[in-house]
Amino acid sequence: MGISNKTNLIIIASGKPKIWDKLPDIGPVKASEVYTGTFHRLSKAYAEQFADNYLILSPKYGFLRPDDIVAKTYDVRFTMKGVGEDTIQLDELKEQWKQLQINPSEPIPMLGGKKFRGLLMSITDGKQPFSFPLEGATGIGIMQQELKQAVATNVPLNCAK
Repeated sequence: MGISNKTNLIIIASGKPKIWDKLPDIGPVKASEVYTGTFHRLSKAYAEQFADNYLILSPKYGFLRPDDIVAKTYDVRFTMKGVGEDTIQLDELKEQWKQLQINPSEPIPMLGGKKFRGLLMSITDGKQPFSFPLEGATGIGIMQQELKQAVATNVPLNCAK
């Protein structure tokens, strides 16, 4: 029996490019197929390889499971301060988190930039530890490189960050 190097859960960012940009008439789509940007696709490949489950954090819908249905395209973003007037609101994110019933024992990796640190701390009132294995990367290109290399070599990122 080999020891699994899989983590239970990883949270990944959604991303701006969506399937409706290329297929405007496709209709509702599973969350796992909605986001088409390079960073999201690499994050998803990483999560599928190194975690039992993953959640997509969307500024419109909040926490999405891969099989959740997204009805149509949208164009909103979290700000450096977190939520904005056109994003999902903090109280709704907190309620979603509560419904997910995640055990706060070990840090959950978040594949995304530093703007997610404050947001996730606000959502969980600081009760859930998170790790940011891509923190310190000097831009999206480096983050993508790190994800690509981890998937190719089957060596997970340092989730202690």
